[in-house]
Amino acid sequence: MRKRFWLIFFLLVLPASALWGQEQADSLSQERRIRAVLAENCANPRVIARERFSREDFFLYYPLPDSAWHASPNVFDTEEGYPLFLPDGADVVYFSARDLSGSRSLFLSEKRADSLWRAPRHPAEALLSTGSEIFPMLSPDGRTLYFASDGLPGMGGFDLFSSTWDEVNGIWGKPENMGIPFNSPSDDFLLTHTEDGQYTLLASNRSCGKDSVYIYVLEYEAFPLRSAVHDEELLEQLEALIPSKNLATSGRVSGNADTRLYMRKMAEVRSLRDSLYRREKDLDALRQRLTLASDAEAASSLSALIRLRENALEPIRDRISAANKEIRRIETLFLRRGAVASAQEGEAPEEGPKEFAFRQQALGAPLNLAVGKPDGNFVFEVADVGALTGDDTLPAGIVYQIYLFTSAQHAREERFGGLSPVYERLNSNLRYSYFVGLFPTYRLALQQLNVVRKLGFPEARIVAYSDGRSIPVNQARQEE
Repeated sequence: MRKRFWLIFFLLVLPASALWGQEQADSLSQERRIRAVLAENCANPRVIARERFSREDFFLYYPLPDSAWHASPNVFDTEEGYPLFLPDGADVVYFSARDLSGSRSLFLSEKRADSLWRAPRHPAEALLSTGSEIFPMLSPDGRTLYFASDGLPGMGGFDLFSSTWDEVNGIWGKPENMGIPFNSPSDDFLLTHTEDGQYTLLASNRSCGKDSVYIYVLEYEAFPLRSAVHDEELLEQLEALIPSKNLATSGRVSGNADTRLYMRKMAEVRSLRDSLYRREKDLDALRQRLTLASDAEAASSLSALIRLRENALEPIRDRISAANKEIRRIETLFLRRGAVASAQEGEAPEEGPKEFAFRQQALGAPLNLAVGKPDGNFVFEVADVGALTGDDTLPAGIVYQIYLFTSAQHAREERFGGLSPVYERLNSNLRYSYFVGLFPTYRLALQQLNVVRKLGFPEARIVAYSDGRSIPVNQARQEE
């Protein structure tokens, strides 16, 4: 009997254990590959200071408005341990809370004219993952959103990401990993810039336990210069973010204010040109896809996307032009007074911020806000068994669905993971595509997207229709 027990154990338990071990190894391998990619483009910020704090209240030591942090649970978040940043007078709040799938996701709420706060919604589809997103913070100019995620591709634990506001389409863009040394194989989160433009701060549990974090204070750089670091020892030193012992000899550019501005503008132009080059390459690829498109609907969608991407290039070109104009102004100034004028006149070189003092802020009072309820009705359900709808006719007007998958054969209902109603459509290439739900607004579809992804459809995405005809989602949102 005992031999039979151990035989069953080896046959059942060990294969499952081996599979779990393989999944862990695959995850670690992916994180190493991502780290290797990020090592090709490392920043080297000047580290002003670092200090260790308790994980429970470290956020109170950031140089942010007093009483701007509010403890959880609160009206926006029912879970302890994740404070909410809401300064007095703010009419928009970004925060992290549990979504309908159980993950912590980013949410947005705005104050209405009647002082009632709108029902929270996800800021953008690009900012969703099947993991967790925490500690969102806006840049001082409101154009960049910083947050940490353990669901987006990173080096392990939570990585810091940034998303830029797309003025053309009115949405947050695809998040970008902030790279080394802002990120490490440990947990990195809560990045913000000070209003005076001097410092960048971030928290991390690198070099300490899970119950505490270091707050790192870096000299702010709008467009940090980046380079490849292939030596593992140098890479680890960079990730350690050790404060400079002698800031005056740290290798930074000295000189007067015009000299430093000139160097920053040169770096800005290089960075913008790199961004423009990447976007133009993406556009060339889209144009190539358009020439090969055989489906009229696909060609229409690609054409609309190309127009949007082309329009998005103009602001970048305008910023390059403005930066070049400033560079020419400074160069003219140098020529008038001589390149070494400031040294001859005995001006002291401007070394940038040298000291930083941590000071504890007060925790804000408990939130007493009135929050509205979600509006709008939708057709979507998760049951024991998924079901195909008997009528796949779409209603008139704008409507959204969630794309599930495409198959060469009819899919069985067991494959839908309990989702209902599921719509089946035969494509021009004689393959079957499956979609779930009917949502009158993009916001309502976005609320359910993570639910669908966690049911076994990680590639699920939102699609849009107008009077039954497929249209780009951005176009639908504009017409909505």
